[in-house]
Amino acid sequence: MNAIEAVEKLRGFAITLRPVVSMTAVPWAAGMAILASALYGDFQSPMFSDSEFYLKLFLIVIATFLGVAGGYALNDYFDYEVDRSNRARKDKAANHGIGRGMLLTYALILGVPSMSLWFYLSYRSLAVAFVLFLCVLAYSAWGKRNTPLSNLFIVAAVALTPIAIFYVYTPQLTLAAVLLGVVNLFFEPGFTWSGVCRDVEGDKELRIPTMPLRYGIPRTSKMVLVSWLFVIPPSLALFFYTNLGIIYLIGSTVAGLWLVALAVRFVRKPTPPIGGSTFLNATLWLWVFSLALILDVVFLFGLKSSISLT
Repeated sequence: MNAIEAVEKLRGFAITLRPVVSMTAVPWAAGMAILASALYGDFQSPMFSDSEFYLKLFLIVIATFLGVAGGYALNDYFDYEVDRSNRARKDKAANHGIGRGMLLTYALILGVPSMSLWFYLSYRSLAVAFVLFLCVLAYSAWGKRNTPLSNLFIVAAVALTPIAIFYVYTPQLTLAAVLLGVVNLFFEPGFTWSGVCRDVEGDKELRIPTMPLRYGIPRTSKMVLVSWLFVIPPSLALFFYTNLGIIYLIGSTVAGLWLVALAVRFVRKPTPPIGGSTFLNATLWLWVFSLALILDVVFLFGLKSSISLT
């Protein structure tokens, strides 16, 4: 293998990670872990001075990121022949000299350490993480080629992630974790539906039954709007239940309104390019929501060293 081929393969492995999307797992997981630490963490010293806090935070972020990245690699493994048949798709690893078996190995290299970390952190978290894996497997191996509702498998996986994280800190199924799950439950459908709209022509040729192919992009754009309208209420419910502060309130509300504005634009101009830009721009919601959560917890601890539940 010459240098050019090696670089091409490295590019393919990087593409498989979907860095624009998978990197959002870092602040997303960190925000949930920091909130769970503040609410339920049992540390020997003040939270932000305790090494155990930083160790758990680091391991949760790494486990979540590796799980997300491994899920993308597993998806590309099952999509290999479809991707190879469309050589123009340079955003697919199959068109960068990577064999199908290599993608499966890549998925294992990413996924096995993720599961191992969840096992180390909490057996309850591991059980939830295993369910997440089954959801991703069902989506990749069967769902996306057989039903336009296949993204519901991914929705379930994303909604369960806060529960896996909170189980690291408490054996109870907490309302805070459920509310974060509900936030994700309404964000993720619109996110994935807008994303598949950008691939509608290719999916039509390959006979992949996506939502926009079955019901049309105009109707799908309205479903995106309806989904994202329900993101703000559970975000506000989390604010009142956890007694978070003004930073989270403003950040989560502005981020939610940003989503609605994106969806309204998509409804007014339901085209594949607008669907694609809606998908990419929606990642900003994950960053703003998560950073608002992190900064608010840090600020509240700086004032009173605790967060109380309503």
